Amino acid sequence: MKSDVTSHLVSGHAMNLRERLNAPFPYYLNDDRKNTILCLAVGLFVLVFHLVYKTPARLVSLSFGQKAMFGGITFAVMFIHIVVIPNIFTFSFVDTLRWTVKKYIVHVLWICLVIAFVNTLVDKLYICPDLPMIETIARVFEQIALTGIIPITIMTLMFKNNLLQQNLKSAISANQEITKIKNLKSEASKAGNNITIYSDTSETLSFHLPDLLFVQADDNYSTFFWKNGHGIEKKLLRINLKNIESQLNNTYAIRCHRSYIVNVNAISNISGNANGYKLQIRDSDFSIPVSRPKGKELMEKISQLRNMMELY
Repeated sequence: MKSDVTSHLVSGHAMNLRERLNAPFPYYLNDDRKNTILCLAVGLFVLVFHLVYKTPARLVSLSFGQKAMFGGITFAVMFIHIVVIPNIFTFSFVDTLRWTVKKYIVHVLWICLVIAFVNTLVDKLYICPDLPMIETIARVFEQIALTGIIPITIMTLMFKNNLLQQNLKSAISANQEITKIKNLKSEASKAGNNITIYSDTSETLSFHLPDLLFVQADDNYSTFFWKNGHGIEKKLLRINLKNIESQLNNTYAIRCHRSYIVNVNAISNISGNANGYKLQIRDSDFSIPVSRPKGKELMEKISQLRNMMELY
């Protein structure tokens, strides 16, 4: 029994860690010009650090030019990896639109490793050629650790705060659009909005489309949630979301997640934080997640619907 509980706790912690590592994270400052300035700032920090602090590992005094060279190496390596490579190559790891905490950690560690490698070559070839290689490597890694901890910490906090501010700003804007939609003539008020969903079996489900709240999928089964005169009803059918989308074929039904379709008119509020958006369903405790790839699409869709409503 104790073993089962321990195993469950370990599994829970592992899943929680995996979710945290796969959580959305901004690709640095999400702008080539800003990222170039960021790389330059870190390179200047390295130069200033060498000017004001002599690390215990550095047994040889460096000239200003040598200190500037280490700052230049830092800038060049960061610029190549953060700005140049994503604009040239298209492999999945450098997909900046799908950047995650795990990718950010791996990327930063790789950049530090490349900087350490280049600095080791410079140290060995031009500064301390007589020093044993193992001692040179140890000294360089110590310098990288001492120099890098401050800018990496500051960058991480800054990126996290930027993501939070962006999501909050988008959520506020989207809430304003939803309010405008509710105050305009809605397609949902028109007649002929009864719809029947045909499942993969003989079961069907008929409801008034404006009453639909959302649909939650689990593999090939989907649960429909809709309002009636007494509260919220739900029904499970054997049907996937793709099939449901084709049958709904409605402007207001939006796929916001791989497991959810939501009725825009059922959204009472949108909240944003560093992990993305949540959709609060009106007159309920339901909170629907928005996947990162669908976030921008959802916000644009809400804006388009509001513009369309103003044409009526």
